[in-house]
Amino acid sequence: MAHNLRGLSPLISTAILLAATIAIGYVIYSYANSGASAVAQKPQLLITATVDYVGNTAYIEISIKNAGGAAANITKVSIDTTDVSGQLGISAQGYLLEPGQELHKVVTINSLPSGKHVIVVELNDGSQFKMTFTS
Repeated sequence: MAHNLRGLSPLISTAILLAATIAIGYVIYSYANSGASAVAQKPQLLITATVDYVGNTAYIEISIKNAGGAAANITKVSIDTTDVSGQLGISAQGYLLEPGQELHKVVTINSLPSGKHVIVVELNDGSQFKMTFTS
């Protein structure tokens, strides 16, 4: 008994495989693109700090860069519990840091003990960015 088996032609199987590959690729692209656009529409602050001491006075070089896709309105910057906003030029209305811009200043704090310290940058929407540094 001979079975008469027929399969798909190579042309049709290639077309089905190509359509499936395109569909899967589109799903992956859509997922990745939606995640990237959500990140791009928010401010993302990169904070760095270095400290030098002269006597009891700490000179802290602070850099705040907005690497996100939206402007950041900075309303307060503090080191531990010390508000250094005024030394950074941040007024009561805040300081608008556009995407790609950087705020770079030196602030002074008297009698800052050596050890670990936390810089907290607050935005007008209530969000905070924190960075720990050691002096």
